[in-house]
Amino acid sequence: FAMAAPAYRRVPVNDETATEPRGVRSISERLTDKFYAIAWITVALLVARWTHFFQKLLTDERIIRPLFYLAVTCLGINTVLIFYLTVYLPRFKNITDQAAWDVYCPRVVPSMTVVGILCGILFIRATWPVWGFLSPLILGVESLGFLFVLHFIPAM
Repeated sequence: FAMAAPAYRRVPVNDETATEPRGVRSISERLTDKFYAIAWITVALLVARWTHFFQKLLTDERIIRPLFYLAVTCLGINTVLIFYLTVYLPRFKNITDQAAWDVYCPRVVPSMTVVGILCGILFIRATWPVWGFLSPLILGVESLGFLFVLHFIPAM
């Protein structure tokens, strides 16, 4: 079977040679993104139902509680920092360009990276006695499902 190759389109070297406005995407691209988001959300919901995810996290005695509480604290720290970057800076400081983050608050993104990695490791270790080697997979699917829910939150 010979498949037709997509038409060749020159990659713009800089913004001046770009033919399409930046950030403009076709309807099919946006629908594909929404489809993948719905798929990940559905898989996350099925995994949560199959594993009794929230019930286990809140009530199972095998969860290593000190590590779990540290992981929840790391998640809270990252949530506050995300709101700082996406709500506080644009609304109250009129910093709307993401490139300005490196100038105005250069340590926030690296701090979020370290805290996020620590959060993932702590969650995996805290839930290991419950789901064993499936812990990274289950937590990864749930994280992606939560991340893709953000596709359906309207922009401010």
